[in-house]
Amino acid sequence: MRRRILGYAAAGIAASMVLGACSGSVGGDTTTSNTPPPAGTATSSAATGESSGSSSAPEGPIADTINIGLEQTPGGYNCNNAASNSVYCAYVDNVTQSALVIVQPDGTLKANADFGSYEKVSDDPLTIDITIADDAVWSDGVPIDFDDVLLQWAAFSGTHPGGKDADGNDVDLFTAASTNGFAELNMPEGAAGDKKFTWVFKEPYADWEALVGTTFAPAHIVAEQAGLSSADNGAELVKAIQDNDTAKLTPVGAFWSTGFDYEVDLPSLPDTAILPSSGPYKVDSGSGGNLTVVRNDAYWGTPAVTDSLVFKLVDDQEWVQAMANGEIDAFDPSNPSGDIKAQLDAATDSITYEAGESYTFSHVDFNSGPGGAMENISVRQAFELCVPREELVEKYAKPVFEGAQVLNLREFLPAQGNYEDILAQVPSAKLYENVDIEGAKAKLAEAGVTIPYEVQLTFSGTSTLRADQAQVIKASCDQAGFNIVAKPDEDVFTTLALKDTSWGLALFGWSGSGLVASGQSIYVTDGAQNYGRYSSKIVDDAWEKVIRDTDRESAEQAKIPMEEELWANPYNAVLYANPGIAAWSSKVTGPAFNPTQYGVTWNAFTWSKSE
Repeated sequence: MRRRILGYAAAGIAASMVLGACSGSVGGDTTTSNTPPPAGTATSSAATGESSGSSSAPEGPIADTINIGLEQTPGGYNCNNAASNSVYCAYVDNVTQSALVIVQPDGTLKANADFGSYEKVSDDPLTIDITIADDAVWSDGVPIDFDDVLLQWAAFSGTHPGGKDADGNDVDLFTAASTNGFAELNMPEGAAGDKKFTWVFKEPYADWEALVGTTFAPAHIVAEQAGLSSADNGAELVKAIQDNDTAKLTPVGAFWSTGFDYEVDLPSLPDTAILPSSGPYKVDSGSGGNLTVVRNDAYWGTPAVTDSLVFKLVDDQEWVQAMANGEIDAFDPSNPSGDIKAQLDAATDSITYEAGESYTFSHVDFNSGPGGAMENISVRQAFELCVPREELVEKYAKPVFEGAQVLNLREFLPAQGNYEDILAQVPSAKLYENVDIEGAKAKLAEAGVTIPYEVQLTFSGTSTLRADQAQVIKASCDQAGFNIVAKPDEDVFTTLALKDTSWGLALFGWSGSGLVASGQSIYVTDGAQNYGRYSSKIVDDAWEKVIRDTDRESAEQAKIPMEEELWANPYNAVLYANPGIAAWSSKVTGPAFNPTQYGVTWNAFTWSKSE
């Protein structure tokens, strides 16, 4: 068996990551931590002409299908809503959607000339002129133009409240994964049918270029499904958004938010007519946990090499054997274990794998909002003192990557060159370097809670790794006076997205993108991905400085007060940066390890397989 161990360094992570992507488990618990994911990776190598493959082109007959294993099915076709925003959705989105910006494996951004062009024309106010290619169309032949652009802004801007929650807060008509950046953007200027339009920002935004790379939902489909006409280049939808017509936008927001969703474990697909593609592949069929995409003949860029890709749901304990048997041709586990690495090392030359540090980190989040089990700061501090972080690293990270270590920051990873420098300026991180059972007991006593203090620990029900880690945490923290109750959840991110008191602790991972401001929605008050309802003025104020600073070094220094506060007033317990592995059949040409949230499929439209 051939292998390569790669020492990738993050180019700056999103909230750890990227879009993290994060994660979790051999069993799927990864979600992304950036702005609506700039999943323009769909045209990565094809658009740039760069080769990222791992071997020379195969000789002889070429297979018409490549099978890619997934440890969790995607939650839907629209990866930008809160429920579907996961790496598993991104793995498919990589080949079915394209955009103006391509995220590279090193976290850098590259313009995608096939999709169009963009230019910053002013810094005050920050102004971007954008042009979509004349031949850019959805796979059903409908042009990609201004109605798609305007719907994107409406969905991500957070400017269309449709009611109040139980606490009296506005609830937007669109349940976007994040409003980062788009909340700073004025309504785009343009008219129905336009291929050219302008973005003008209310305030500077550090990651404006990544926003340009956000993928679209097909506006003509959303309009039709919401009872509006899609004629005249979507003029009725454009007018409804420009007029802020709540009556017409309510069904639009509802369909954008849930209409593209898939059932858990993908027993079947919605009508594929509502799932048009803007990338090299289009969705063809799905059932029994398998999703098939086929070459998109309407795609105007470089066509996909292989006729079809099949994404197959594979048990986390069986994927190495499945690959050895030829049932799947590639796999990218969210959080590989030492056992997986041993299985790969013992495999024959039929499998190739690459390993390296990923932009993902594992953590235990706290439900610290009103009524949450971790609302009391002393309870949170007690958990920080009892969670056995070093033991978790030794058991689950070092067997894959010997250099793994306990993570002590949230917005910076050990692979980054300035990690140690930033850490030296965050003294509160040292408070939790070692397990301190007696200290944890004292903190629980200070909190005045009944002992044992019962807290549910939620994690992905498909992840044996997270289940094992939950037991390690329980064994330690129960000694301090907790009663940790393991709570596997088959749809953990839907549970978290409810933002209620149904969970106390959540064990999963964040995945990032190398962006500066992508973690904002995780930590700020009422942030879309702030599932635990954490609130801190210090953190909120720090983010206000970060997102408006277009100088990367300065923006990173502005995160230091936030890092200190997230320990002093704990947001979560960070564990370790996840090692990553990508494996593929030696018959397949093209794959390469990608440490970002986009994973091994980032260039899958260039892959080929020998018979």
